[in-house]
Amino acid sequence: MDDHTKERWFQLCQLAAVEQDPAKLIALVTEVNQLLEAEETERNKGRARQVESWKQTAESDQHQTNARQPYLSREHQSDATSNEPNKPPLGSDSFEDSE
Repeated sequence: MDDHTKERWFQLCQLAAVEQDPAKLIALVTEVNQLLEAEETERNKGRARQVESWKQTAESDQHQTNARQPYLSREHQSDATSNEPNKPPLGSDSFEDSE
């Protein structure tokens, strides 16, 4: 809520607190309600923008996951081949041949 709106809201509340005429009181309270509803609408818009930015972040995370997929499968393949019991470690054949 900006300063002008806060000040107007405060003035309206002060006037409504002492107003004796029911018609004027209703008019004051109606304006206060309009200001509060406008503030609530602005807050809801802000929340909607925030939620939308969260959704966009989630989409970019998914894109990054998809982009990493080829590399992840290579890592899994290299882990699987290094754990094979019958396969000697890399470079061991050339070391034994040189002796």
